[in-house]
Amino acid sequence: MGFSLDQAVCLTGCSRSQVRYWAATGLVGPCSPEGDGRGHLFSFRDLVELRTVKRMLEAGISLQKVRKTVEFLRTELSVERPLAQCRLVTDGSTVFRICEDSGQVMDTLRQGQLVFAIAIGDIAEEITCRIREVERDREAFISRLLEPEAQGSRNLAV
Repeated sequence: MGFSLDQAVCLTGCSRSQVRYWAATGLVGPCSPEGDGRGHLFSFRDLVELRTVKRMLEAGISLQKVRKTVEFLRTELSVERPLAQCRLVTDGSTVFRICEDSGQVMDTLRQGQLVFAIAIGDIAEEITCRIREVERDREAFISRLLEPEAQGSRNLAV
Protein backbone atom coordinates (compact mmCIF):
# COMPACT_ATOMS: atom_id res chain seq x y z
CA MET A 1 0.00 0.00 0.00
CA GLY A 2 1.37 3.39 -0.92
CA PHE A 3 0.54 6.87 0.31
CA SER A 4 0.60 10.03 -1.78
CA LEU A 5 2.64 13.08 -0.82
CA ASP A 6 -0.50 14.78 0.50
CA GLN A 7 -1.37 11.74 2.60
CA ALA A 8 2.21 11.51 3.90
CA VAL A 9 2.09 15.17 4.91
CA CYS A 10 -1.24 14.72 6.65
CA LEU A 11 -0.25 11.51 8.47
CA THR A 12 3.19 12.64 9.64
CA GLY A 13 2.68 16.32 10.39
CA CYS A 14 5.62 17.21 8.16
CA SER A 15 5.37 20.01 5.63
CA ARG A 16 5.38 19.29 1.90
CA SER A 17 8.69 21.12 1.55
CA GLN A 18 10.26 19.07 4.36
CA VAL A 19 9.17 15.79 2.80
CA ARG A 20 10.36 16.83 -0.65
CA TYR A 21 13.72 18.11 0.65
CA TRP A 22 14.41 15.04 2.80
CA ALA A 23 13.54 12.76 -0.13
CA ALA A 24 15.64 14.78 -2.60
CA THR A 25 18.67 14.69 -0.29
CA GLY A 26 18.30 10.97 0.45
CA LEU A 27 17.54 11.29 4.16
CA VAL A 28 14.21 9.51 3.83
CA GLY A 29 12.22 8.90 0.75
CA PRO A 30 9.35 7.29 -0.99
CA CYS A 31 9.39 3.60 -1.72
CA SER A 32 8.30 4.23 -5.29
CA PRO A 33 9.84 7.11 -7.24
CA GLU A 34 7.28 6.85 -10.01
CA GLY A 35 4.26 5.58 -8.13
CA ASP A 36 1.25 4.98 -10.30
CA GLY A 37 1.68 8.03 -12.49
CA ARG A 38 0.35 10.38 -9.81
CA GLY A 39 3.73 11.00 -8.17
CA HIS A 40 5.77 9.44 -5.42
CA LEU A 41 4.24 6.79 -3.20
CA PHE A 42 5.32 6.45 0.41
CA SER A 43 5.27 3.16 2.30
CA PHE A 44 4.30 2.78 5.93
CA ARG A 45 8.02 2.63 6.84
CA ASP A 46 8.59 5.86 4.91
CA LEU A 47 5.90 7.47 7.04
CA VAL A 48 7.51 6.16 10.23
CA GLU A 49 10.87 7.58 9.12
CA LEU A 50 9.34 10.95 8.24
CA ARG A 51 7.62 11.20 11.60
CA THR A 52 10.80 10.12 13.39
CA VAL A 53 12.79 12.90 11.72
CA LYS A 54 10.10 15.39 12.70
CA ARG A 55 10.13 14.17 16.32
CA MET A 56 13.92 14.37 16.48
CA LEU A 57 13.81 17.94 15.20
CA GLU A 58 11.13 18.79 17.76
CA ALA A 59 13.34 17.29 20.48
CA GLY A 60 16.13 19.69 19.56
CA ILE A 61 18.26 17.46 17.36
CA SER A 62 19.57 19.39 14.37
CA LEU A 63 18.95 18.08 10.86
CA GLN A 64 22.73 17.69 10.50
CA LYS A 65 22.78 15.36 13.54
CA VAL A 66 19.81 13.43 12.19
CA ARG A 67 21.71 12.91 8.92
CA LYS A 68 24.84 11.85 10.79
CA THR A 69 22.79 9.33 12.81
CA VAL A 70 21.17 7.90 9.68
CA GLU A 71 24.52 7.64 7.85
CA PHE A 72 26.17 5.93 10.83
CA LEU A 73 23.37 3.40 11.24
CA ARG A 74 23.15 2.65 7.51
CA THR A 75 26.91 2.14 7.27
CA GLU A 76 27.77 0.42 10.54
CA LEU A 77 24.69 -1.74 10.92
CA SER A 78 23.86 -2.23 7.25
CA VAL A 79 20.34 -1.13 8.08
CA GLU A 80 18.54 0.34 5.09
CA ARG A 81 15.85 2.18 7.04
CA PRO A 82 17.32 2.87 10.48
CA LEU A 83 14.72 5.43 11.50
CA ALA A 84 12.02 2.79 11.05
CA GLN A 85 14.01 -0.23 12.24
CA CYS A 86 16.07 0.91 15.25
CA ARG A 87 15.02 1.95 18.73
CA LEU A 88 16.36 5.44 19.25
CA VAL A 89 16.29 7.83 22.20
CA THR A 90 17.59 11.35 22.57
CA ASP A 91 18.45 13.78 25.31
CA GLY A 92 18.15 16.71 22.92
CA SER A 93 21.84 16.88 22.09
CA THR A 94 22.71 13.40 20.86
CA VAL A 95 20.92 10.32 19.57
CA PHE A 96 21.30 6.94 21.19
CA ARG A 97 20.47 3.54 19.73
CA ILE A 98 19.22 0.89 22.12
CA CYS A 99 20.74 -2.43 21.07
CA GLU A 100 17.94 -4.88 21.76
CA ASP A 101 20.08 -8.01 21.54
CA SER A 102 22.69 -6.89 24.10
CA GLY A 103 20.82 -4.23 26.04
CA GLN A 104 23.64 -1.78 25.34
CA VAL A 105 23.15 1.88 24.49
CA MET A 106 25.21 3.32 21.64
CA ASP A 107 25.85 6.99 20.86
CA THR A 108 25.21 7.30 17.13
CA LEU A 109 26.92 10.68 16.89
CA ARG A 110 30.15 9.39 18.41
CA GLN A 111 30.79 6.50 16.01
CA GLY A 112 28.84 4.01 18.11
CA GLN A 113 30.60 4.67 21.40
CA LEU A 114 28.86 2.65 24.08
CA VAL A 115 27.11 4.59 26.80
CA PHE A 116 27.14 3.63 30.44
CA ALA A 117 23.48 3.16 31.37
CA ILE A 118 22.14 2.67 34.87
CA ALA A 119 18.71 1.29 35.69
CA ILE A 120 17.52 3.77 38.32
CA GLY A 121 14.56 1.59 39.30
CA ASP A 122 16.90 -1.22 40.38
CA ILE A 123 19.04 1.17 42.40
CA ALA A 124 15.99 2.67 44.12
CA GLU A 125 14.75 -0.81 45.04
CA GLU A 126 18.19 -1.77 46.39
CA ILE A 127 18.35 1.38 48.55
CA THR A 128 14.81 0.78 49.82
CA CYS A 129 15.78 -2.75 50.91
CA ARG A 130 18.90 -1.46 52.64
CA ILE A 131 16.90 1.20 54.48
CA ARG A 132 14.50 -1.48 55.72
CA GLU A 133 17.48 -3.56 56.95
CA VAL A 134 18.90 -0.58 58.82
CA GLU A 135 15.51 0.14 60.41
CA ARG A 136 15.18 -3.50 61.51
CA ASP A 137 18.72 -3.45 62.94
CA ARG A 138 17.99 -0.16 64.73
CA GLU A 139 14.77 -1.52 66.24
CA ALA A 140 16.53 -4.70 67.35
CA PHE A 141 19.33 -2.65 68.91
CA ILE A 142 16.89 -0.41 70.78
CA SER A 143 14.98 -3.47 71.99
CA ARG A 144 18.20 -4.96 73.36
CA LEU A 145 19.04 -1.68 75.08
CA LEU A 146 15.64 -1.41 76.72
CA GLU A 147 15.53 -5.09 77.69
CA PRO A 148 17.91 -4.80 80.72
CA GLU A 149 15.98 -1.77 81.96
CA ALA A 150 12.77 -3.72 81.84
CA GLN A 151 14.43 -6.60 83.71
CA GLY A 152 15.89 -4.18 86.27
CA SER A 153 12.53 -2.57 86.93
CA ARG A 154 10.98 -6.02 87.45
CA ASN A 155 13.73 -6.84 89.95
CA LEU A 156 13.03 -3.63 91.84
CA ALA A 157 9.33 -4.36 92.06
CA VAL A 158 9.91 -7.72 93.74
